[in-house]
Amino acid sequence: MKRTKTLATVAVAVTTIVGTCGAGVAAAQPLKRGAEPATYCVEMPDSVGLYPGNPVTQMGFPVGKVDSVEQKSTHVEVRFTTDGGRVFPADVRAVTRSKSILADRSLELVGNYESGPQLAPESCIPLANSYTPKTISEVVGSAADFIEALAPEAGDETVEMAITGLNEALRGQGENARQMMLHAANAMENPDGFIADIGSSISNMAPLTEEALVQWAAVKNIADNMPKVVSDAMSLWPGTIDVCVGIGWLVALLDDIQRNYGDDIWPFVHGQAVEAVKLAAQQSGSLGDLVSTIPSMSTAVSAQTRDAGALSVEYTPPQIALSDDEAARLCEVLESLSPGSCKGAGTGSRVTPEGLMNLLNPIGAAR
Repeated sequence: MKRTKTLATVAVAVTTIVGTCGAGVAAAQPLKRGAEPATYCVEMPDSVGLYPGNPVTQMGFPVGKVDSVEQKSTHVEVRFTTDGGRVFPADVRAVTRSKSILADRSLELVGNYESGPQLAPESCIPLANSYTPKTISEVVGSAADFIEALAPEAGDETVEMAITGLNEALRGQGENARQMMLHAANAMENPDGFIADIGSSISNMAPLTEEALVQWAAVKNIADNMPKVVSDAMSLWPGTIDVCVGIGWLVALLDDIQRNYGDDIWPFVHGQAVEAVKLAAQQSGSLGDLVSTIPSMSTAVSAQTRDAGALSVEYTPPQIALSDDEAARLCEVLESLSPGSCKGAGTGSRVTPEGLMNLLNPIGAAR
């Protein structure tokens, strides 16, 4: 009985393996018997390990061979021929494949045709649909560059020094780190308050945001005029400096007055001045009545001088009579000082008071 079960299990396994291999072979077999081979090309980033005659495979099974490898300006063009009747999808991809980076590589076509557009013979697979592994020299060179960046030769910026510096920087910070972790844990135990505060902040900012949107034209106008305002403020800055200097001198003057006359000023300010202000405040009604009579008095005086036959007062400036012998010489002096101040130069000459003031005025005499 056990022998029968074993044979049945082996039979099922063999059937499964054969079916799988058959499906793979069927997928890699030409679709049309007797069809002519087709030639295609593919744009590759590089052609390392790929030479004419190398196999072209699909799902690991050979379906053609490489015809030529030609270097272009930015890529390598590889031309290959497939078995007759082979059909590929228009978006088929091409990769260089090898069991080892030291061995020659094969060109693997990835993608089986099911339906839709097909890759036309003599057309090229674009560079975006082709891939190639890095060479061993590039891999080793990249590793060397990485190591050199981590530990430059004869340099001070090494990994060892970085770790040492980090160790020195963190030395003695254990308690601070512990307290930070405890505070973070306490905050996370009850996050509702923190989230509520954030919600309240957002809610309170909503009216401000809405008002800003309503007044956006004014905000934009302020922003547009800000450069000119700043420029004008800069031009006024020297005047501000002068005002500050003047305030400094004023403070110095007030300090000098306080030092020299403060003992006399402050008793008066706190004594008689206060009493005078209190008295004026108490008699504000009487003072107000007195002031209110001034317009009516002015009106009455204007009426007396304006109306015909009203009360009037005549005024004649005083004049001084000079003796005959001194009139001529005095008039010459007065005329030189103030032309027109002496009327006539003979008997009965009259001199105006302005003429005498100019005669007595040292400034007038100096002229």
